[in-house]
Amino acid sequence: MLLTTNHTEASGAAISFTATQVSAGASVFAAKCALCHGTQLEGGAGPALSGPNFKTLSTKVKANVSDIFTYMTTNMPLDAPASLSHTQYVDILSFILSKNGYHPGSSALTFGQASASTAAIVKD
Repeated sequence: MLLTTNHTEASGAAISFTATQVSAGASVFAAKCALCHGTQLEGGAGPALSGPNFKTLSTKVKANVSDIFTYMTTNMPLDAPASLSHTQYVDILSFILSKNGYHPGSSALTFGQASASTAAIVKD
């Protein structure tokens, strides 16, 4: 499924989200994720969600947006897996992508698009 967005990857996959989603995601991340993943996504008790270690998932392991999103929605937060709303998970993903080389666009990301996206998790 090709997503209608402003970011096209070499593989033909694409992803888009809005600045509003990034802002909302930053708030939810601070409340639900930062304790383990760090306020700057640098990692701590949980793995880093940006930087060289996160990029390794994209380049060497070939993890894509769908892989990360599916893991998030079924396993996070660690103390209450799958407890957030679809909107909260999409907003958190938008925030994470914004810290990994993607820029907001005019099209909002949906749960279905995030679940199906083959876009890289780090944009070069």
